[in-house]
Amino acid sequence: MKSGIYMQTDSGFFESGESLVKIGRVLGGIVALSIIGALFSGCGILGGTVSEELESLQGHWVDVNGDTTLDFNGNKMTVTSTWNKETYKVKISGADVKYIENDDPKNSYETGFGMMSSVSIGSDGILTAQEMVLDAEGHQFRFVREEDLDKELEIQVKDRDLPKTIESDEIVSFNLVFSNEDTVYDIPADEPWYGGYYSFAVERTDEGAYEMSLHGSGPSYIIMDYEGAVSGEYVKGLAELIKEQKLAEYNGWWRTNTEHFHGWSVNIEYASGEKILMEASGRAALECPFSIYAFLKYADLEAGYVDEMR
Repeated sequence: MKSGIYMQTDSGFFESGESLVKIGRVLGGIVALSIIGALFSGCGILGGTVSEELESLQGHWVDVNGDTTLDFNGNKMTVTSTWNKETYKVKISGADVKYIENDDPKNSYETGFGMMSSVSIGSDGILTAQEMVLDAEGHQFRFVREEDLDKELEIQVKDRDLPKTIESDEIVSFNLVFSNEDTVYDIPADEPWYGGYYSFAVERTDEGAYEMSLHGSGPSYIIMDYEGAVSGEYVKGLAELIKEQKLAEYNGWWRTNTEHFHGWSVNIEYASGEKILMEASGRAALECPFSIYAFLKYADLEAGYVDEMR
């Protein structure tokens, strides 16, 4: 080796006169390779850092309750509906509950995506959001992987093994809850039972008397609200109606799926301790094995709502 000042690198020895230039070339190559590696790995030179949470969301998602889809690509989320398609830069926020939020909103207070709220990441991995509307109940978004959609739509029969005969006629409490917003069941179209959430209840007081209530309301309005005392004969008539509608035969009925439809439920307790429990939710709630109108009409014998509206 010639005399002089030499510097050692991974690529060999360089004479000091040319060493700075050659070292610069070597280091420059290393930096360039680092940049390329970062881009391919999804780290943030151009697109921003992709967190582990976002990494797990990459790909295509479909709404169980509608036609909207989500597509994640890096830190971008494209929302596609029947009327619009828009791509947003997103971030994950929250501690115990994680949310997907708009990372580049037009206004600082916005966290959602147009008419859709920020998206909640459930512990089951399902993504949910709410349509943001005033004075109404907005669409409920429920996003799953497309390969999981059939399972979400399947109606599950979860019937409980409860007695199919009831010996007692002495009602302690009766409660029927339903909504006629998604389906009208057997309620006549010419009667003023407007779309909303209804509850019909009868309760025996500590003194042995009976109180009855019939309530109906929409997202931002009251349809009707009645409360009053009822006679023992009225409650006996209700017990007979329960027999006519054969509710005991359906005791334990429980049908459901994850689609967003308003459910219905029946909860009856007798002095003997016997009970009738029935419920349905999701798409399964669009059908009912007994006549909801029969009970609504019986409740209105006291409330007088239909006569008042005519």
